[in-house]
Amino acid sequence: MTDDPVATAKNLSVGMELFNAGKYSEVISFSSGTSDPALLLLAARSYMETGLYDTAGSLLKDLIRLMPASSYLHSYLGLVLEHSDTIKAAEEYATALILDPENKTALRRYSSLLLANEDLRGAIPSLRALVRLENRPEDIRTLMQTLTRVGEPSEAIALHIQNFGGETFSHEYIDALYTEKEYQKAMQLSLRAWNAVKDTVYLRQSLEALAALDPAGAERAYRSALDSLEEAGVEDETVSQIRFSYILLEKLLGNYTSARYELGELLKTANDPVYRLLFAELESRLENDDAANSVYRGLITQLCSADDADPLLQELVISKFTAFLSTVRTKEEVAGIISVILSPYPTPVCLAWIGKAYEDAGSLSQARDWYYRAYRADFIKGGISYAGFLKRSGDERECETTIRYMVANTVKVRDIETIADAVFNGGEEIYKIAKAKDMIIKKLGSVTDRLSSNGREMLSAGYLYSAVDSLERQDYETCKWCCLAGIDVLPCYPEKIRVEDFMDVLSRLKGRVLAERPVIVETQEEEEEPDVQNSDLSFLDERESTVFIFLKEHREATEMDLRAVLETRRVTGIVNSMLAKLAEHGISLIEKRGVGERGEVYGYVGT
Repeated sequence: MTDDPVATAKNLSVGMELFNAGKYSEVISFSSGTSDPALLLLAARSYMETGLYDTAGSLLKDLIRLMPASSYLHSYLGLVLEHSDTIKAAEEYATALILDPENKTALRRYSSLLLANEDLRGAIPSLRALVRLENRPEDIRTLMQTLTRVGEPSEAIALHIQNFGGETFSHEYIDALYTEKEYQKAMQLSLRAWNAVKDTVYLRQSLEALAALDPAGAERAYRSALDSLEEAGVEDETVSQIRFSYILLEKLLGNYTSARYELGELLKTANDPVYRLLFAELESRLENDDAANSVYRGLITQLCSADDADPLLQELVISKFTAFLSTVRTKEEVAGIISVILSPYPTPVCLAWIGKAYEDAGSLSQARDWYYRAYRADFIKGGISYAGFLKRSGDERECETTIRYMVANTVKVRDIETIADAVFNGGEEIYKIAKAKDMIIKKLGSVTDRLSSNGREMLSAGYLYSAVDSLERQDYETCKWCCLAGIDVLPCYPEKIRVEDFMDVLSRLKGRVLAERPVIVETQEEEEEPDVQNSDLSFLDERESTVFIFLKEHREATEMDLRAVLETRRVTGIVNSMLAKLAEHGISLIEKRGVGERGEVYGYVGT
């Protein structure tokens, strides 16, 4: 490839034509041996299109080393990393947005990744930016849905009214109205929508709003709607949801026989564990204890023997079964039954629940043994249960030791957040053990850039607890630092704590302190420029050193100037090689300043 600017522009045009035509292998061959960043980017995109993500990623990382301030490159690397590591992909998108808050590709992909990982609060700022920049109806509806799910339905309502008006309807708007308890408005709009477009989702929403206003009247409306849908032969997922809502209403009204019949009909077409769990509860309400016991045991066998079962669903079923047993058995009998049923399944959930049954029965030594087995089965899930038991039983030293082992051996960010959630939000209040709390804060702080919004809020909560502790022991400087650090990591839409919580602590501090030192001190020392004159530049070859010295002396030079100095046309390749080597050694005193009539312009940015 030539270094002539005109030829370079022509080569880029050819490469773009090949890329747009989908001839990716030809783009890769055409770009081979080039040092032109634009062609290298085309090659990276071509590797990505052909599924060679590792090669594409390697090329993009090389380009980022040359142009670290390019938001565009970071967002492309994010696209590549989505195929192998979504957490790192999200980091690249975040970097791209720091460099350019209006990078629409990064905004869209970043918010999409956060939503896919259920980090709803973290996605809201990006969704807001997309709405501001493009104002697409689908983006507005996604933002409305997200706001409602995080408990901010009033914002979703205001957003809809601002963009679509208060009398237009959408699923998201009606859900927001329902969550805000504006049942009358929700019912009126959803009924109008159902009559206008015959979308069964609107029918479901209208019935749920009516049930909130008039449960008895809603019972008749549900029955009439289901009969009409059955006569019309309409049967889909939404109809099943309508039927299940009707069953829950019948249960609420105490009509257990009717609810059981309807649920039995639903189970003929959908063998959902949640439906079966409700069926067992209805049998119990109807005093059919043997039937309820049989359903509960069947569910436990199914869920605990499955390798891919949801641990949360396992816990729900076991807790419901334990509660059922407790109504007809003594605590000692419950512990024995739970042990017999769950001991064949050595999962952390089952082992921990055996421990809980013995703990409730007062057999603490047996409980400790089963909790410890859960810990040995899975040091995170089982370890959380074991640590909670230790805290409840007063063995804080062993609890701290358990937390220390868990923290030291946890690698995945999600697992770190799971442990932190148990420490900061668990009923045992493990955070009151100072060393355990400090370990969690340190671990979360080491991966701050990779935390979800929930993880950042837990880190912020840790700083808040530390600030309060420091205030009580009159360590005012540490208290101020913890408050500032907690505010710094607090996400935009926190669930439990607010900036005002830190301000309250700071206000109490200011009322107590007699004399204090500031924790934020502006330094007066000028940042020292690296001493390039005395630095070892031996990593540069002779021509690269010549370019560096020439630019340092003349402050700026064009491609044509450097051709005359070096007596070669290969200036672009030499400069790119020099920039890469300088970047590797932490020296960033040379920059590209665009293209002029005499080719690329390079500048020296040191003093």
